[in-house]
Amino acid sequence: MGVSSSHSMNDLKSNVLLCQLVGPACVAVDDNFWEELLQFSFSIPDNSADARLLEEATYPLCKKLEDNTALSGNLGNLVKKFVERVRLMTDETKCENNLFTWHTHNCLFLLRSLLKYLIQSLPEDHVIRLLEACPHLSQAEVSEKQEEEVSLPAKVAKETTPLRSITSQDTPTIPSADVKSQPITEELVDSLILILSEVPLIPFTYDIHMEATHTLLILLSGQMFAAAPASPSPFLQHVMATHADRASLLIHTLLNHFMLQPLPPPENFRTHSKGFMSSLTSGLMSLLLPIRSSGSDGGVSPLAEKALLLLLVLTNHCTQSSHAFNPYRKALFSFTDKRDNKVVMSGRAFGVSLEHLYHAVCQHLDNEETTLLLYLLLHGNNNMATFILSRSDIDLLVLPLLRNLYNCDSHNSHYIYMMLIILLILSQDDCFNKTTHEVMLSKVPWYNARTSISQISLGSLMVLVVINTMQINIAQMRDKYLHTNCLAALANMSSRFHSLHLQAAQKIVSLFKILAKKHKKITIKLKELPSAPAENQDCATDLLIVEEVLRMILEVVNCCLTHNLHNNPHLVYSLLYQRELFEPFRSHPSLLDILHNIDTVISFFAAKLEKEQHDHVVSSASVLDLIVQASKTWPRDRLRQFPELKFKYVEEDHPEEFFIPYVWMLIHTRSGLYWPVRNIKLRHNSDSDPATPATPLTPDSP
Repeated sequence: MGVSSSHSMNDLKSNVLLCQLVGPACVAVDDNFWEELLQFSFSIPDNSADARLLEEATYPLCKKLEDNTALSGNLGNLVKKFVERVRLMTDETKCENNLFTWHTHNCLFLLRSLLKYLIQSLPEDHVIRLLEACPHLSQAEVSEKQEEEVSLPAKVAKETTPLRSITSQDTPTIPSADVKSQPITEELVDSLILILSEVPLIPFTYDIHMEATHTLLILLSGQMFAAAPASPSPFLQHVMATHADRASLLIHTLLNHFMLQPLPPPENFRTHSKGFMSSLTSGLMSLLLPIRSSGSDGGVSPLAEKALLLLLVLTNHCTQSSHAFNPYRKALFSFTDKRDNKVVMSGRAFGVSLEHLYHAVCQHLDNEETTLLLYLLLHGNNNMATFILSRSDIDLLVLPLLRNLYNCDSHNSHYIYMMLIILLILSQDDCFNKTTHEVMLSKVPWYNARTSISQISLGSLMVLVVINTMQINIAQMRDKYLHTNCLAALANMSSRFHSLHLQAAQKIVSLFKILAKKHKKITIKLKELPSAPAENQDCATDLLIVEEVLRMILEVVNCCLTHNLHNNPHLVYSLLYQRELFEPFRSHPSLLDILHNIDTVISFFAAKLEKEQHDHVVSSASVLDLIVQASKTWPRDRLRQFPELKFKYVEEDHPEEFFIPYVWMLIHTRSGLYWPVRNIKLRHNSDSDPATPATPLTPDSP
């Protein structure tokens, strides 16, 4: 960096221009040094491994900047230079000045690299003081200041020369910027947002959009280095202070990047464009070479990935604070369909193609970031939620969720929670529950069963996958919240069960069987431990949880039988086949009322079956046919009426405790940036104790 051709990373720490930048001498804003500094060509890392190598190579330079910039003000001057260039960016872009854009990109890359080191090494308020330590001196003023310093007494000069690292206990005096001007930190944030929201995305601006996104993520990354979620952050305050119109425009832009999945320009174009003689040629090329979309060739869009991560950061902070309004969250929750002529102008709502957004979400649901975005849209944006729930092709959305949930043993608990919460939110809608049993799937190749599944409804597949998740949890994770989430979704769906697949019906009964065995085991253990109060209490708690789950399973079965018995012969068949399972619980005080209904159904069809068996041997097919025929004469008023099961998702009082660590975990693993683990303090509760995670889910029965 700082030269006109690429150099190896090992040469960076001895580069003359970089050493001058991080040195103790002030470089004026209008010095020719800056133009020379920015004329470098450098292969910027696009993965965390290469980013780590670069950070290790530039560590000595960053350390010198930390020691010197409090007096030199060069970091602030670099920001000032960047801000000046961004103010001209729109005009220069219109003129197709690729060279100007390239140098501005280099300026931002330098800033990003230096700021990342400072933010992960120092408290944020100290970083801001270093940024604001910009004297904004012209060359003439620098010369005059140097002459004045020469005439100072030796004592004064001696007092100002020692340079030390800044710590929370030892902060050097930092020259203040002009109090009448806008703080440099605010100018930096405004410039980054301006690039992302107003500079058009064309081939030779792709890289600067990437850098602006990276830099905003880094400015907000102080949260990773704080122990508690939602810790005070000066940079976050600056970002949240953005005018609502600008915030809305930024969210609109980030959503568009996610929908369009713009691919970077060809490497030969990017290489060709970095030169004085190529500026005009590449400008003409940019007119002929539009931004490609990943939809055209299935490629991965780095900008779309980073844009989504930035969107998640912006919308998941400051969600509960009464002192900080989040304009980005409001923008995400208020946009509507751009085809609607009644787009709300008040409240600064904007319009997007809900159709395109829906298909983009469906296409990219294999990654956690998109799943979290889907949750935000369903939970917070009524326009998008209504649009999704009205879709007849809802299988495009639900199938990827079920496929990922089916492989839940390979996913972290955060991801599993988000998928279950989404299913729970969807299941709150009766139309959705009805539609899932109308959508038929000819085959499900990813579902591994002893017998292949074919001609199964989407609703039956949901039952299979949700119960499979519960069984894995019972066998491995032992998460007491997870089964509640699963059963809440099943309960919401139960009154709309229609033509349940045989395997889905068997899965419901087998879940009861697993828990019945667990109930028996705990009961025996309780009897064997009368003299161990602590362990006895743990067993009693486990027994109570198992009994609650057993009752919910019976309520799901009862709700289906009450509303749709005649349309679910396979469920009746499964109950008949394993009716002995319910015998130990017929006198249980918390289960006997609900079991009375199920016993009534079993007795009715068992009597029909016994009569048939007197005449000849029956097969499973004939039993099923008998159930179908007997269902027509089933007296529906014989069952006791219970309140219909309905659960509603409600966020906990402090959702930031779940979502902020989760979002930064995604950025740590998915951003392509290097984050030293030794510096990260933010942790999620589930990382330390998977058995008792903090969950954002609270299903409340009305």
